Amino acid sequence: MQTYHFDEVVSNEGIVTLSGLPPLTQVVVVVIQPDLSDWQERMNKFMDRLRENHPFAKMSREEILVQLRQTREKVYDELYGDRHAN
Repeated sequence: MQTYHFDEVVSNEGIVTLSGLPPLTQVVVVVIQPDLSDWQERMNKFMDRLRENHPFAKMSREEILVQLRQTREKVYDELYGDRHAN
């Protein structure tokens, strides 16, 4: 028995299309519908990790704004600096 794995999304009409299978292949479809509470829990854990590890988490609002302005100026210079050279 050969096993193929497809990660497909069902269309609005309830249709899934699989391609690349040999002719006359018997197919068994297993539908996994994640519980919404699982997604909420995963998102909460992601946000907790982000709050713990992101450099901005330990900065004040003013420090973050200074950092963002510096980044904006650096990117602007990289993209457009040569256009304004004298």
